[in-house]
Amino acid sequence: MKEKLKIDFLFREEIDDKRWNTSIDNAINGNIYAYSWYLDVVSPGWGALATPDYNYLFPLPIKRKYGIHYIIQPLFCQQLGLFTSQQITPGIVDRFIESIPQTYKYIDINLNIHNKTNDLIKDSEKRKTYLLDLLDYNEHLFKKYNQNTKRNILKAIANELIVTDKLPLHEFVNIYREHGFTVRGDKDIKLIERIAETLITQNRATIWGVANRLYQLGSVALFAESHNTLYYLFGASKHEFRKNGAMFLIIDGVIHKNSGMDKVLDFEGSELRGVARFFEGFGAKPCTFHNYKKNVLPAGELLVRLKQKLKFI
Repeated sequence: MKEKLKIDFLFREEIDDKRWNTSIDNAINGNIYAYSWYLDVVSPGWGALATPDYNYLFPLPIKRKYGIHYIIQPLFCQQLGLFTSQQITPGIVDRFIESIPQTYKYIDINLNIHNKTNDLIKDSEKRKTYLLDLLDYNEHLFKKYNQNTKRNILKAIANELIVTDKLPLHEFVNIYREHGFTVRGDKDIKLIERIAETLITQNRATIWGVANRLYQLGSVALFAESHNTLYYLFGASKHEFRKNGAMFLIIDGVIHKNSGMDKVLDFEGSELRGVARFFEGFGAKPCTFHNYKKNVLPAGELLVRLKQKLKFI
């Protein structure tokens, strides 16, 4: 099969959105990040590798800076790689990666959890996401919470915190702008807002929030959904709500509402041990995907381009 595949490189304007998104809909490993409308937000000007029948699709988040063309994983887009409704083998994944045009001398992209490589494994490193199968809530899931998680949920209830899954976008943005993880800059906040707006337009988003007994909002979280998977994309809490277990209450609410519906909750990964412990506290298990890197950019060429940009020469 590997030898028979015809792989074309496509610029953004050459991609048929309807065919692309239908193929992602039908892909056995499709995810929210691979839709054309999501990529348009996080990576304007992206391109792709595709077979003529669109049965195999490999998005390429293309960038250009200082005259250098490169491919790099966008913010808020955890996994890309090869998507298909057909069989995925390491050989086919290798074939697509090898088909990336030589124009792109620097590559740093995440594959998805269903993509394995043979020949290129030496150029990749393992990363983790955390997944939780949403089985029957009462019988299976709550019992798998660790004691710290249960204690925080009970603390939130004792403090009379109120949870909702119908929060307006502007209220989410207001809290996230001030209390988002690492308190991101205005450029990132605007990108997050565009992502949220797009997901809402596509009917793919749910925004949760927690308020106190005075109905003052203090915690927010945005979840996207596709392919029977809920993606925990963004969350933020004011300090006093964080102390009172508000985010634990949100995640428990999401699990309770969606359990028994053949869904998976994807917490997304984190290299921070404290964040990983938060995911694990709900019974989520780590799942590996690969990050592929390639750098054949001559150091001298990069230096000359930088100097030209800064008008040193």
